[in-house]
Amino acid sequence: MNMEKVLVTGGTGVTGVALVRYLLQQNKEVTAIVRRNSSRMRYLPKRQNLHIVECNLSDYDKIGDKELGTGFSVFYHLAWDGSTGKEKVDNRNNMQLQSRNIEYDISAVELCRRIGCPVFVATGTQAEYGRCETVINEMTETHPENGYGCAKLCAGQMTRILCRKYGIRHIWARLFSIYGPYDGTQSLIYTSILKLMSGKRPQYTAGEQIWDYLYSFDAAKALVLLGEKGRDGENYCVANGKAETLRSCIEKIHEVVNPDISPVFGEIPYAPDQVMSLRVDTGKLQRDTGFVPEYTFEEGIKEIFAWSREELQVLGADNEFI
Repeated sequence: MNMEKVLVTGGTGVTGVALVRYLLQQNKEVTAIVRRNSSRMRYLPKRQNLHIVECNLSDYDKIGDKELGTGFSVFYHLAWDGSTGKEKVDNRNNMQLQSRNIEYDISAVELCRRIGCPVFVATGTQAEYGRCETVINEMTETHPENGYGCAKLCAGQMTRILCRKYGIRHIWARLFSIYGPYDGTQSLIYTSILKLMSGKRPQYTAGEQIWDYLYSFDAAKALVLLGEKGRDGENYCVANGKAETLRSCIEKIHEVVNPDISPVFGEIPYAPDQVMSLRVDTGKLQRDTGFVPEYTFEEGIKEIFAWSREELQVLGADNEFI
């Protein structure tokens, strides 16, 4: 019996690596489209049922069934230019870059059509909602406050219209605060862990923010369930559904990684546009797919800590994160 074939773009990001690994565990045949010469390809395991195709986002219009084959059941589109590295924050208001990303998402749908794939699952973001003091669900009004959120919102709507034209089932998964190993950003969790491992004390805000963190392998599980059971033309909030103060999360990081260093809160001021509340209602995701997170926050931190021990040996003590 042939394995089910799926395609993943953005497979070297924190969520993408988790998705590729989760799909392989589910005995899927995975084709991952990755950026040419990406150093992050080392995070993808060597498996007979994993096929790597190197292609930049700007070249999606140059590939098709000849390079990828056919018979895919789901096209998972996670690739988004400018979403990793030190420049990630600055890129959020790089309007030319974000405008190109909309075009790349459209090219991804065209590629999905060319290879005859019937399902397109793409990732949006919490930034589509902007700052919101109430609990967020799919009916919450969108008010993006940066170019990244605006571009994601536009890409979700445009790709949905195009998928409807081609008869492709379209699911837009808005991801909230994904954390996990294989991180390529200067995220609070990853940089804090590396500093604590090096015996340094990270600096924090007062930590009063209410936050909803979702472990990357839980996010991968949710995306796979959406590919199987998500309803055509729908948005889904992909989150843990359980929010707690950032202060509490930071205390748990210290307890797991280096309990000898106590966190000090309030050394860094809040940003002028600081999001203070991120509470998510995941009821629609649960009803339509049966998704339930498997990892507690502490369990996720323990797995990142274990991975970071190996990663720190690669990065060295003078790496940019610490």
